[in-house]
Amino acid sequence: MAGRAKCWLASPNRPSPKDYSLILHFAADVKRLVEEGKDFPWPRPERCPSCQSRRLWGHGYVRRYFEGFTFGLWMKRYRCPECRAVHTLRPRGYYKGFHSSILTIFLSLLNKVLNDRWLRCLQRQTQQYWFRGLRFQASRYRNRKKIDRDIFQRLISQNIILVTHSFQREILLL
Repeated sequence: MAGRAKCWLASPNRPSPKDYSLILHFAADVKRLVEEGKDFPWPRPERCPSCQSRRLWGHGYVRRYFEGFTFGLWMKRYRCPECRAVHTLRPRGYYKGFHSSILTIFLSLLNKVLNDRWLRCLQRQTQQYWFRGLRFQASRYRNRKKIDRDIFQRLISQNIILVTHSFQREILLL
């Protein structure tokens, strides 16, 4: 049995720590990010969120796209030499992997839950994707197709990404 466990741990299909990219949310003015670009004074995290090491190195910049901008904004990255994880800083108010703000997503979902309608100012397909993610997160509490106010409020009160289709759902804040 010990051989099987060892084999599973060394499996090439199991992601290693270097394959993870974590998002750290930081209170930043998006307009200021546009104006200053790479000169924006990003804070340096005190510790690695993965392994708590104090050794974090600057790892350059990467472009990320947000609603309302036709071009990518430069986001600062840090790399931990201990666990080899790469952490990307991101303005607070945006979920990892989503271009729209949390407020926009929240208003869309609230309108769907309360009025059973999509917002006309946003693409229906995008809102449907968010709602499917919300249903996925809600299925942890009750397995229903229709999401009621109680489930919606319960999900909001927790520190999770409401619309993700993933089990790794926590929001890491700086």
